[in-house]
Amino acid sequence: MRNTQAIRPLTELSRPGRRAALLPKCDVPPRPLEELLPREAIAASPPALPELSEPDVVRHFTNLSTLNMSVDTHFYPLGSCTMKYNPKRNERLASLPGLADLHPYQPEATLQGLLELLWQLQEMLAEIGGLHAVSLQPAAGAHGELTCLLMARAYFRRLAQPRTKVLAPDSAHGTNPASATVAGFDYVTVKSTSRGFVDLEDLRAKLDNRVAVFMITNPNTLGMFDRQIRQIADLVHEAGGLVYLDGANMNAILGISRPGDFGADMMHYNPHKTFSGPHGGGGPGAGPIAVREMLEPYLPVPVV
Repeated sequence: MRNTQAIRPLTELSRPGRRAALLPKCDVPPRPLEELLPREAIAASPPALPELSEPDVVRHFTNLSTLNMSVDTHFYPLGSCTMKYNPKRNERLASLPGLADLHPYQPEATLQGLLELLWQLQEMLAEIGGLHAVSLQPAAGAHGELTCLLMARAYFRRLAQPRTKVLAPDSAHGTNPASATVAGFDYVTVKSTSRGFVDLEDLRAKLDNRVAVFMITNPNTLGMFDRQIRQIADLVHEAGGLVYLDGANMNAILGISRPGDFGADMMHYNPHKTFSGPHGGGGPGAGPIAVREMLEPYLPVPVV
């Protein structure tokens, strides 16, 4: 039997007189709508809402959901990122009332348990990245990128070094150019070799005393781990710049190598890729950053 309930709009499935629920008779005395709303706010005719039973609505949206490509049904490569399956128990844990029912304006005394969890998370992220300090404030991966670049700008301004350029390979994560531009830098692309790695000669040619940051995703968008990363970091540091590691593909190296150990000075994490943050739904809502000790004073405040 061909399923049309996921394809036909609800207005076509509508049948006069169908109801999903019967409500009890209203015990509030009725008042004319004209007494409650100004005349210009009242429509000339009632909206043409569909009349449907509850099974009609449930079947429509359930069947519609099967047409989606999602991490629960398919391998899910979103852009250059690898979305992994999140255990359902983790979603239930995140929905516990002690977490889900908190309010940002609660008295601090009632939030100590959450603050301890956040502090422990910061310590874990610092250890995983091989870096010194962490901020959980950025609200998404690209926000974490932008935050790190703004920190780099403030860092070099404090050093009285007019560095205006951000370099990144042509295999960089797609948000890198936008983040660099919004942060006020000139974005310069570095070529890749035929094997998908950074072209060291092109990098050397473009490094100078105006380069603030070299941004690299490693493993990169091509799925390649650039084994030259230590050499790349040394070249950037010799030129006085900072190395930023885009954490889009941290899944592949988690627990195997640490960005701080191969030369990264700052990085962001994607909890919805590397950990169990929710996928989509208006955005992951988290893009923590980790930095070396000399950049800690530039982290956004407050820090847990």
